[in-house]
Amino acid sequence: MKIANHKWKLTVAGLTALVLAACSAPIPGFERVERPEFAAAIPLPSGEDAGEDEQWYRTKDNLVVRNVRQPELIAFLPEPEKATGAAVLVLPGGAFQILSMSTEGTEVAELLADRGIAAFVLKYRLNETPGNDLLFAAKMAGMLSSIGDGAPIEVSEPRATADALAALRLLDEDAERWSLDRARIGMIGFSAGAMTALNVVEEGKPWGPDFLGYIYGPMDAAVIADTLPPMLAAIARDDELIHDRTFSLPQSWREKGGEAELLVYEDGGHGFGLGKTGTDSARFEEDLLQWLSLQVAPAE
Repeated sequence: MKIANHKWKLTVAGLTALVLAACSAPIPGFERVERPEFAAAIPLPSGEDAGEDEQWYRTKDNLVVRNVRQPELIAFLPEPEKATGAAVLVLPGGAFQILSMSTEGTEVAELLADRGIAAFVLKYRLNETPGNDLLFAAKMAGMLSSIGDGAPIEVSEPRATADALAALRLLDEDAERWSLDRARIGMIGFSAGAMTALNVVEEGKPWGPDFLGYIYGPMDAAVIADTLPPMLAAIARDDELIHDRTFSLPQSWREKGGEAELLVYEDGGHGFGLGKTGTDSARFEEDLLQWLSLQVAPAE
């Protein structure tokens, strides 16, 4: 089966941001740490050797990983008295070079679980990068030099889509295990995670999401699927990675028969997660929860 494979287009500014977010040794404040042990981690089949160990880093406000070879789900389940039966698969971003595991993963999942929504963070497979920090920095610098004159490069990872499909399949097949309602299992993807979620929608049923949060993904992505779940798209006007300022994706979504809501914040940049303090994007957490409350409500 051919996997849908939308691609990120990165300019010098966008890739520079990734270098700063991913390299530890040359940049103060990024500390290499041991791989964390998550209490509710569920390995997913990948059909390939896990290979070299992952590299994990701690920053002031985030936990970052690269060189993921073994996909897994990290479950955050609500207290039984709070559980609504709804579930969300959370896909962090990082241009398929890294995963922003805290601000676009576990923090989102903890928020949802506190609201009675079972949340599962997907640690999906990434592009291979050198294990050594300095060699990785050199590779990223080479990518920067190859762009030249502002011409973009494309990054993608079809295996990320395969991992997301496998995760949704598992949630559907084992719904009773977590007391999930199969009709209320959605996805929220950030950046490259948003592109991966869009790929999953293009693959169609039976394991497509019932609703979709598309958070600072490319706003000019093509809409191909005929069956579209309700979508919430969120973006900041000063996002350095987004080049289509018409924000055309939600309109294209509606033209194909889907429901779509667009949130545009005056500032917040790329990667604001649940909202960046001191910017207009700080409203996003509340906006997201309000939209989700409508999607996860049981059918009458």
